[in-house]
Amino acid sequence: MTETILIVDDNLDNVKLLDKILKKSGYRTLKGYNGEEAVDLAHRESPDLILLDIMMPVMDGFTACEIIKQDESTKHIPILMLTAKHEISDKVKGLDIGADDYITKPFHLQELLARIKSKLKLTHEHHQTVTRERRKALNQMVEEVEHEIRNPVVSIGGFARRILEELPEDDRKKEYAKIILKETERLEKIVQESVTLQDLSAGRKKKLDIHSLIDEALTQTTTLKEQHKVVIKRDYDHTLPPLHINHDNMLIAFIQLINNGLEAIDNGGKLTIRTSFDGPSNLLIKITDTGHGIEARNLVRVFDPFFTSKMSGAGMGLPLTRKIIDHHHGTISVESQPGQGTNVNVTLPLETQMEN
Repeated sequence: MTETILIVDDNLDNVKLLDKILKKSGYRTLKGYNGEEAVDLAHRESPDLILLDIMMPVMDGFTACEIIKQDESTKHIPILMLTAKHEISDKVKGLDIGADDYITKPFHLQELLARIKSKLKLTHEHHQTVTRERRKALNQMVEEVEHEIRNPVVSIGGFARRILEELPEDDRKKEYAKIILKETERLEKIVQESVTLQDLSAGRKKKLDIHSLIDEALTQTTTLKEQHKVVIKRDYDHTLPPLHINHDNMLIAFIQLINNGLEAIDNGGKLTIRTSFDGPSNLLIKITDTGHGIEARNLVRVFDPFFTSKMSGAGMGLPLTRKIIDHHHGTISVESQPGQGTNVNVTLPLETQMEN
């Protein structure tokens, strides 16, 4: 996934220069012109790194840095202070309030990029730590959910069905029973998806054409495609060789990814599925929708169990999809911006020695 860098400086020329340099180096950029904008963008966009000038109007860089570093949701973001001052006291103050590094203007281009690359490792390490902790918590939680919730939910659902059958049609309590039953079924689905996520095994793999599998997933999502009036575009590279994959598990993964893309399109749009080589040893499947996109603060959580921006659903689809792809020694990443659609990139190895 492309790293996002927030540039904050009240000098428009400096911002333009940094924006040009960073984009040319492959980074996505955000721009702010005072400390208040830095704090706001840090909360809304959750950038991977902040380049923060010190001397600015409205709110200076010291104050903005302190606010960002005191907030639990943003304190992990590395901050590289930019200053024209040479006084040791300013550098010490910046480090004392939480800045991760500083660089004095005018700076050397290669030094700046090297500092940025170094500090981005902090963000990557933070994401890895968070992911490990969340997976550990998930395993513990699923065990408790299955043990403590499944039996009561089944009992409640059974009694709700009996009440629903025995009440006369004109009884208002019948509607209440229907609501209880509906919510019980939703809980049962959450429990089942949790158990599936926990117990999913790699399964036996065999050689399959990835395009046939994608087409099968598209067939099973036809109703949703028609409901949302979506045009499907297939852009397949038919020179790709068959893959060693588990049919049932990978079909679940692609159905989930296609459903997500279709549901993101409110009333008319396009879903494009492209396949291609990704270097000499991988295959790339890119699923692109023209939907409403995902805000940055939600984008970092899309693989979290129980996280969902939908009105319904347990939020288990993408975590399950990632686990399936992990079992196939592949990778999955999501790129999105509000109002500009979403790209999902899945890579799978062209050859694998594992035949489960």
